[in-house]
Amino acid sequence: MRLTILLGVALAASATSVNAALAMTSLCAAAKAPLEADVKLAVAVEVALGAVAYDATAADCQYPLKLLRYASADVLLTQDGVPGQGCAQCGALLSAVVIQRLNGAMNPVARFREFAKLGAFGWVADLTPITIDGDDAFVAESEASADGRRTTRLDFFAFHGGALTDLDPTPPVVIATDGPKDAPSVKATWFFDPIDKTSLVVDYKIEIKGASRIERAVWRLQGGHLTLSRGKPPPETAR
Repeated sequence: MRLTILLGVALAASATSVNAALAMTSLCAAAKAPLEADVKLAVAVEVALGAVAYDATAADCQYPLKLLRYASADVLLTQDGVPGQGCAQCGALLSAVVIQRLNGAMNPVARFREFAKLGAFGWVADLTPITIDGDDAFVAESEASADGRRTTRLDFFAFHGGALTDLDPTPPVVIATDGPKDAPSVKATWFFDPIDKTSLVVDYKIEIKGASRIERAVWRLQGGHLTLSRGKPPPETAR
């Protein structure tokens, strides 16, 4: 992993001390089978969380979601509660532990507790490691439903200067919508410009009653946030 995630972690105000003694961690009982089937994830949980107990009744049990791998470190992402078991308006409360890999050893170097609350029904659809303007980062894909309409949006987070930063796209990056028959449908693809590495490009395809059109919007990383710089999301993504 690039030095940006490891440099200055002791100074990150949002990071919990990594030197504090780890108490028994309560994992959700539903996490036991996935962990037993994924050796790398299980090892990361042991390194990051220490001794664990599977407690089905704990309201604040942790559920390991995914291990993101970078050049010289891993990031263990967990959430409070079992995915998909929250209410319709309840987001997944996410936490992260940065695990440095050095000379065959694995050591937790930073903890970011409850850094974001995303999605609905306590569920995040996917988490993917990426690079944004030279910083190690990841994108979270989440869904929400209301009035028979489902939307999928992206949230971006970057490790910079020892902190985990929410890049907070404005307006939000919605990459898919669908709903009842004859309702507009939007599907989008996205990428960071390989030349201007601060620019997020989103290409939309909008279909309405058999007709389709293509639109593009571009967000640029400015002052730690992704801000719309060219074009705009189609109005169908905001309905």
